Amino acid sequence: MIKTPILIVGAGPTGLMLSAQLHRYGAPHVIVDRKAGITEASKALAVQARTLEQYRQLGIADTAIENGFMARSARFIINGRIRANAPLGEIGQGLSPYPYLFILEQSRNEALLLDHISSCGGQVQWSTEVAELQDHSDGYAGVLKHHDGTSVPFQCQYLIGCGGASSPVRHFLNMPFPGATNEQSFFVADINLDSELEKHGLLLVINQSEFFAFFPMAGRNHYRAVGVLPPAIADGEDFPFAVLKSHIEDNLGFPAEITDHSWHSSYRVHHRIADSFCAGDAFLVGDAAHIHSPAGGQGMNTGLGDAVNLGWKLAAVVNGWTGPAILRSYNEERRPFGVRLVHTTDRAFSVMVSKSAVARFARTRILPYWLSTVLRFNKLRRLLFKTISQTVIDYRRSPLSDGSGSRAVRSGDRFPWFEWEGGNSFEWLANVGYVVLRFDSNEVVEIPDWNGPVTEIDVPEPAAAAAAKAGLSARGIVTVRPDMHVAHVSPG
Repeated sequence: MIKTPILIVGAGPTGLMLSAQLHRYGAPHVIVDRKAGITEASKALAVQARTLEQYRQLGIADTAIENGFMARSARFIINGRIRANAPLGEIGQGLSPYPYLFILEQSRNEALLLDHISSCGGQVQWSTEVAELQDHSDGYAGVLKHHDGTSVPFQCQYLIGCGGASSPVRHFLNMPFPGATNEQSFFVADINLDSELEKHGLLLVINQSEFFAFFPMAGRNHYRAVGVLPPAIADGEDFPFAVLKSHIEDNLGFPAEITDHSWHSSYRVHHRIADSFCAGDAFLVGDAAHIHSPAGGQGMNTGLGDAVNLGWKLAAVVNGWTGPAILRSYNEERRPFGVRLVHTTDRAFSVMVSKSAVARFARTRILPYWLSTVLRFNKLRRLLFKTISQTVIDYRRSPLSDGSGSRAVRSGDRFPWFEWEGGNSFEWLANVGYVVLRFDSNEVVEIPDWNGPVTEIDVPEPAAAAAAKAGLSARGIVTVRPDMHVAHVSPG
């Protein structure tokens, strides 16, 4: 019999991030997955700045960066000609310690998180699935079945569905998952593309009938290619790469040759979101709660953000630092962002793949001009970075946010990144629990319904001056949640 406070079903990037968060807070749990190990091939690539900031809290951001690729530009190749070369570089300079577009494929993210979990003394029970599941007086109970045919009963208080779009937890809860599936099929392939173009960023290839995206990956001439599956491929489940290779090379519009490939596959694009991310003491995280198009590289990052949000709250309840009422805020904070994301990515994706004349005009004429124009202006560059990087996400309407604030930072906002000689603001957020920052203030601080760890810091100069430039008050108190969002601002 396995008895655990928390059972995580699914060890993709979302489940692994949740496990890593629980290890950070010392919360006991069990994580299982029907697969034999980490994902070998996947579509997810982009790692946004907010994810790297969350990796930084775990101490694994530097390792991630060593294994990925920083995209410095996005080139639009339209009908064989480079019509726009949008410099990305460090478009978020001063907004994050990671002000760029970063590429690290899902399998490497999973390996990174798994190594961290192992270093904490944890492990994943691979080749294990939930065979039976029912409500129990203390939560949930059922049977875990291993692929060797053996099985073991379990009991848990909190049940977490991280098993992707086909989540068995969501099916058990009978939770609606409304949405639709795009009628087109798409391909994804890891290739080596030999051309005269220097490899330093994204290649977006557009002509009258086709759209390809090439994402740079670690390794010489190594790209992840994505596009609409050609009509010549009738069976998307099983097709030779040679047909796809000819289709890509014939429609590039510039001299290039695919010299090698490691894997390829087809997939369908869905846009769905659960009516609720929780039911009782069961929670849906990542693709189990929301799936959408890959536009903007938001999918994996959103699931990781879900895990960070839920992780500290689950750990706090299990550790006795706060009451279970805090868990309701997970749905109230994360689902509204999920709804917006599903709608916006679906619209953007439709424009990029539609065969209509209006859509072709938008992606071949308007989009390159718009992006080149936006990146000329600092304010627009910053807005674009904040949106794509997920650093703009806030929880101002959350029940955990009290409406307090300074001139630029309010309760629920992400705590801002800023630097001064010899330090930076995220160093304050390294400890587990809440952080109380005192800016020339002796005010007594009470964190409602919290008896867990609290770190209090008297902010010295020149850090206080840098904080004032970032929008915080020169005097007063700022209380920061464990997930680096502001809980309370008390101006002096």
